[in-house]
Amino acid sequence: MAFSKTDAGRAEMAGRSRNLSALQRRVLILVDGQRTVNALGAFVRVGELDAVLDHLLHEGLIESTAISAGLQEPATPGFTAAEMDEAPRPATSPQEFIKVRQLASDFVQDKLGSAGEPICAAIDRCESPFELRKMLRGVEIFVGQRLSAETAQVFARHFGALLL
Repeated sequence: MAFSKTDAGRAEMAGRSRNLSALQRRVLILVDGQRTVNALGAFVRVGELDAVLDHLLHEGLIESTAISAGLQEPATPGFTAAEMDEAPRPATSPQEFIKVRQLASDFVQDKLGSAGEPICAAIDRCESPFELRKMLRGVEIFVGQRLSAETAQVFARHFGALLL
C-alpha cells in the first residue's frame, strides 16, 4: 500500500496552515506515491505510523494510491518476506545469508585465530538471520574484550547492517 499527497496536502506543504506535529509533517513530506507503508515505517518509531497515516487521511492531506506492493512469502522459516522488486539480501535469501555467515566466521577466525574456533563453529550452526544476529551480539562482547571496543563496533555495525 502506498499513499500520495492530495491537493490539500501539497498546499499544506507550501503554506503550513494546519497545526501538524513534527512527526505528522515528516510523514507528509515523505509521502510521494511511491514509498510503501513498509518503507515509510523506517522513518518513524515502531507503532507510530498507523496513527499518523490515519490523521493525515482524516484531514484529507493524503490518499491511498492504486499501487499495492505485496510481499512474497519468506524463502524459509526464520527469514523476512521480501518486497516483490527487492534484490536478494541476507535477511530474505538463504544463499545471501550463507555468504554473510561465512564472512562473520572468517572475520572471527582472522581476528582471534585458534581462540575463535569455538565461536566460528557456533556461527556456522546459525540457521537464520535472527539466530546469527543473536549470536553476533555475544561475539561483539567477546571481540571487545579480546581486541578493542573499536573493532567490536566495526564488527557489530557491519554485520548488523548486512542482516537487516
